[in-house]
Amino acid sequence: MNEFPDILGMELHDATALLEAEGLAFIIEETKPTKKEITEGVMRVIKMRSPSTKLNGTELNPKVVLTVCRI
Repeated sequence: MNEFPDILGMELHDATALLEAEGLAFIIEETKPTKKEITEGVMRVIKMRSPSTKLNGTELNPKVVLTVCRI
């Protein structure tokens, strides 16, 4: 799998454009506050993690998970 660029803190649309241009696979998860819905602001990447599901040492899903939230 290719190395992922440092996209933490980037706006979601910029981060996805960069990853797509590099041909890198990813999944987006959104998180938000439980008490108050934020309706303004931009979506930013706040976390990146690799899936840990492996079978005989091979990753079953090589996509990196990007956690995003509205800031």
